[in-house]
Amino acid sequence: MDAAATAAGWLSFLVTAVGLGSLITQTSAIEEKLDPFLNSRGREYLGSWVSRQPTSPRYRIKKPTPVGPVIFARLVDGLCGRNTIDVTRLPAEKPGKATWTAVLAIFHEPDPQAFHTAKSTDVKTFLTTPSTQCDVEKGPFADDTKQRSSTALQQEGWLSLEAQPLTRHGATACITISRTSLITILLIVNGRQMFRYSDASGHRASYASYCGHFYINWPLDGAATISFASHDSHMISTDVYPPRFPVRVDRCVQMAAGIVALPDSQFQCAFAGRKEPGRWILEYQQKGFPGAHGSRHLWNLMGGKVYEVDFLLARRSTHDETEEIEDVVLQLPSKEPHQDWVLRVPKKEEEILLRALDSLPWSSMSWSIHRGLRDILVAYAKPTMNRYRATLATKLKSAVMQYSSRLIRDGWNRDFVHGSMGDIAANSVMAGEGNSGDSVRVVTAAALLLCGSVSYNKLDETTFWRDRGKKYHDDKYHDFKRESGMEELDTAAVIALIKVFMLEWSVDFDYQMYHDLPPELLFR
Repeated sequence: MDAAATAAGWLSFLVTAVGLGSLITQTSAIEEKLDPFLNSRGREYLGSWVSRQPTSPRYRIKKPTPVGPVIFARLVDGLCGRNTIDVTRLPAEKPGKATWTAVLAIFHEPDPQAFHTAKSTDVKTFLTTPSTQCDVEKGPFADDTKQRSSTALQQEGWLSLEAQPLTRHGATACITISRTSLITILLIVNGRQMFRYSDASGHRASYASYCGHFYINWPLDGAATISFASHDSHMISTDVYPPRFPVRVDRCVQMAAGIVALPDSQFQCAFAGRKEPGRWILEYQQKGFPGAHGSRHLWNLMGGKVYEVDFLLARRSTHDETEEIEDVVLQLPSKEPHQDWVLRVPKKEEEILLRALDSLPWSSMSWSIHRGLRDILVAYAKPTMNRYRATLATKLKSAVMQYSSRLIRDGWNRDFVHGSMGDIAANSVMAGEGNSGDSVRVVTAAALLLCGSVSYNKLDETTFWRDRGKKYHDDKYHDFKRESGMEELDTAAVIALIKVFMLEWSVDFDYQMYHDLPPELLFR
């Protein structure tokens, strides 16, 4: 009897334990099913941001919402508070399935050993020193013979960004980003529109860039989403270019808005956009940008002060207006395919163009650019560029051969430097136009060989175009066109001409794309 009672007691205990265990197991399974972020919490999805996730006690059934970074970017803020950043073509660390982790992995804190952060020489000395006398071997890499290790490319800084709760959208967990930040990111990576389609069902667009593709989808009555895919046509191990290059956020925004500005001076001038076929006159308006149409709204969106900016207005010409003999006439592409519009540039406005050409910013990458600015400056500078183009190409090719050791120290592939690089630099200059970011990186790297240790800010202003403009007027009727074009170019002239080359190889950017987007989007 006692044995039977004991057995019954143990059996009851066993059944109770099994029942409780089953209940606990089912509760956990149900909770996992009810967790909307079940597949969005691990490293596979969040990448390095898995380390920023909030934790909760084990006794709490409901798990906290996972978090992602607050990514903000515009003219006055830079990218997450940094105006100068380094960019890599491919993610420098393995990103998660969330595509915003791949975007963060192509942006980096500036390399303290990089060219653009080096101690610069005096600008007056630089602009007056012939290129043959520049001490090019005393650049920032002269004492650093070590190849940059892979650890230098690891993600830095972004884990300290402010966090935001992820938003569930379909099967993905998204961060929220403003359209201003999205546009700024596209400008940083040299984005250009590849596809755009809007109808009653919604809006879809695709933007290619140097670092990958961005896809925008905004269905009717749905949330607007962005996704990013890095290039699958390149590999870090086989890329012959230095893995990272510097970008200044404010300069990217300025060029997209059609504004040439020097921070240390009062010069800020915006350009008119592309016009319809016809005859037009360029007219300078001091502080006239508030009355402009188009890029003014982008400038406001980016935090710029439109009331501080001058404006070059394109005004329709009337029949009773007479042309002065000194006026320059430019043939420019119009809004209509295969048709031009004619722009007459009076002497006063020509002086503004010369100042703008001398104030173009330097970059290692081509611009996503305001097409009105590019059309006008390229058309005006083209005769001079063509005059010096062969000399410039020869000079860059020679610089690559002469200073190949510095290029290799800077991260360029040895075989590429000794093989194709010089020819690519020369041929790109001779081509006159293009849209290859790689070619622009080759040409700008070759030009920097002639400058020694000069910061990017010091390269933003030259005097070549204003000096050349004076010479042009002095020699205009004295066999000016008979000059051979093979004059020796000093370093300042090379820099000024290369900045026009960047315009020739830049890509159009629709600065009114903000009309297609809501104020906030979900980044998948």
